[in-house]
Amino acid sequence: MPVRGIRRRYLAIKIYSENVVKEKDLFNAIENKINFLYGVVGASRIGYRPIWFENGIAIIRCNHLWVPQIRAVISHIQEINGIPVMVQVIRISGTIKTLKKKLKNE
Repeated sequence: MPVRGIRRRYLAIKIYSENVVKEKDLFNAIENKINFLYGVVGASRIGYRPIWFENGIAIIRCNHLWVPQIRAVISHIQEINGIPVMVQVIRISGTIKTLKKKLKNE
């Protein structure tokens, strides 16, 4: 009987800022905050991976058991490279295709 791999969840997040935030800076801020809050072991268990970024909306991937922790990480981000920002989770899905479809309909 085949064993299913790790289940993943995809989170759509929106960045609110007066200035333009670059993709690289956002993903680095998330990664640094994960390491700050949960350490290296927690970071490996979260399974964080940046997927897509466009027009202030990003899609990231994480392990399905760690969704509350990644939401906490995102809510703790208050500035990126000295630029004040607010980052909010818009929607969560099990597939990228469904998540993008839901984002188009909003």
